[in-house]
Amino acid sequence: MAETAKKPFGGAKVIYVARFEKESKQSEPEMGDVVERPMTQDRGDLINYYSQITDYNSYHARCLRVKSDCTVNLGLEILDEPKEDSIRDRLAVVNDMGQSFQEVISRVSLDFETTGNGYLEIVRDRAGRIQELYHAPAILMKRRKRGEKFPFIYKGLAEAVDFYAYRPGEKPGDPDHGEILHFCNYTDKSRYYGLPDWRGAVPDIEVDYYAVLYNQKFFINSGVPDLAIVVEGGEFDEETEKKVVDFFQSNFKGLNNAHRTLYLPVNDQDIKVRFEKLALDIKDRDGSFDKLRARCRDNIVSAHGVPPRLVGIVVSGQLGGGGEIHGQLKVFQEVTINPRQTLFETKLRPVLKEMGIEADFKFQELDAKIQEKDSEYYPALVGAGILDTNEAREDLGYGARQEEPEPGTPPEEALVDTLEKIYKEL
Repeated sequence: MAETAKKPFGGAKVIYVARFEKESKQSEPEMGDVVERPMTQDRGDLINYYSQITDYNSYHARCLRVKSDCTVNLGLEILDEPKEDSIRDRLAVVNDMGQSFQEVISRVSLDFETTGNGYLEIVRDRAGRIQELYHAPAILMKRRKRGEKFPFIYKGLAEAVDFYAYRPGEKPGDPDHGEILHFCNYTDKSRYYGLPDWRGAVPDIEVDYYAVLYNQKFFINSGVPDLAIVVEGGEFDEETEKKVVDFFQSNFKGLNNAHRTLYLPVNDQDIKVRFEKLALDIKDRDGSFDKLRARCRDNIVSAHGVPPRLVGIVVSGQLGGGGEIHGQLKVFQEVTINPRQTLFETKLRPVLKEMGIEADFKFQELDAKIQEKDSEYYPALVGAGILDTNEAREDLGYGARQEEPEPGTPPEEALVDTLEKIYKEL
């Protein structure tokens, strides 16, 4: 077997190192010819920042995963059936890390959704044949200016590695350098890098993240004082003041100290002590918090263009049943997923051809008819215990069925139950 080219991402150690992200942009060496990625004054390197805020919001992270999975992870359809088994065997392992084509391309696709850029490393053997494929992390890849011999550079914690740009049918002169196939989501902010479509939702992601942190700190530290102690007509003596301070520092914060009582002995009858409430009522604060998070959640999911049901959002009585869900999935496939699948198929076709895979292929589409038959779908969910009967009725747009009182319920209790249900409906 011909000797394989040097693989910057092919070794386990390099792949492990590539997971780390530099904390400070200033710590990187000056490269001169490297094109800086899109930046803003408050967020710095946007590609690094967009990768970082994946952890800020669960709905955002799930939307990224859903779009990536629906693009490349539903399966690969080989259009030349006689060759299908041999092709699948060839794609079962595409590098010396034992990764399949599906594993590699799904990582590239997730980077594409997260940062607007996905990078596939292509490694040839000494004869010039494409031998291996690797995922190159988007946060560690940079571009050089046009006309440079090596348009791409990997900059991790180890030594920087140069890459050729992959061009179908062209074999680079130096087999010691791999090639990069760049999947780029166009933006007018840069000629060299892409940016994700969802970036308009960044303020909502940040607001939701800091709202949760605020609530967390409020719970742990009682961040906003609940009470102010107002002393009129005098002041506390030193001993009383110390007791007040000790109480609020040691016995007021935290769950275990709820409902503690503070005793203040005041000897002077002219001194009056009163407590002013500063914090909002729990009900008002939680209500406002929930509304804020719900609004952020809806804006985030809307920016991604993902049907709410696919990210676990179910609002009773508002989905209109399986017919509307079918319509949402169909639009999602045609408007959001199809262009991505076309991009990946078009750019990958020459690569697979040079790997000896002559047959045409396409990525499987999302089955938008999975909820078309309500008569089969909802009984299955109810039978499996996923939904109860009333939840299924509300999901289909019907009201909840009135429950009959249990046998033996006294007439007056049954009447009270009925009146309460009527009141709730009104």
